[in-house]
Amino acid sequence: MRCCFLFCMMFFHFVLVAQTDSLPSDKDLAHQYITQLKSGGALIVRLKARDKNIAAYRNSGNIKVAEEMEEADRKTNRVMMDAFRTQFRFCPVYFMYARHSRDFVSGKRNVLVNEGLREDTSILFNHDFFLFVDFGTSMINESKNAYTQTRQTQEGSTPGNSEAYVVLDTAFRQLHSPFPYHTMLNFLETNAHQKAVARLNRKMFEFFVSDKQKLDAQELKEAKKKSKQKNKK
Repeated sequence: MRCCFLFCMMFFHFVLVAQTDSLPSDKDLAHQYITQLKSGGALIVRLKARDKNIAAYRNSGNIKVAEEMEEADRKTNRVMMDAFRTQFRFCPVYFMYARHSRDFVSGKRNVLVNEGLREDTSILFNHDFFLFVDFGTSMINESKNAYTQTRQTQEGSTPGNSEAYVVLDTAFRQLHSPFPYHTMLNFLETNAHQKAVARLNRKMFEFFVSDKQKLDAQELKEAKKKSKQKNKK
């Protein structure tokens, strides 16, 4: 019985290792994501929407608190939208409230937000690939594989003590280096949000160029190797 148990444990261990090894590395995912973003993809910025909290305050009679929370979210969302509209050029950017994230992933496309921060069904989204951006707390990334050790974020409003713009995949998992997955805010700067988004934009352009140069160098190396082998024959 003990031998059987040990054999089963070893078998499951080997299966788990094999599955992990078969997953794409963070390097491969970074190349895939940056290429897809630049060749027809888009970013979707998830705006804050503390609807449940606001409704709870209203229902309990704390109208003033609810209105202050609503106004704070509106101001933050306006700052975020203005920052991306003026500073981000790497790929198209769209906006929606965080509460619609799972609906959007499931295929619902009539939840995007216009410049007035209102949901607008006339906004068309013709992109096969997209990533999300949250204004939240960036988690430390030390995992070797983006699909094995990444913490998963909850749908809804982003964390309260926000310090960074963070890029997430469609399962709401924070991406990993070498992809330029985040940019920190420096509140000592004037126009901190705009400068943070400008840094994210620059990081993506720099990574895209660097990734392409490495890929071209690798292809050239392989071509020379094949040429040598052909000449030997």
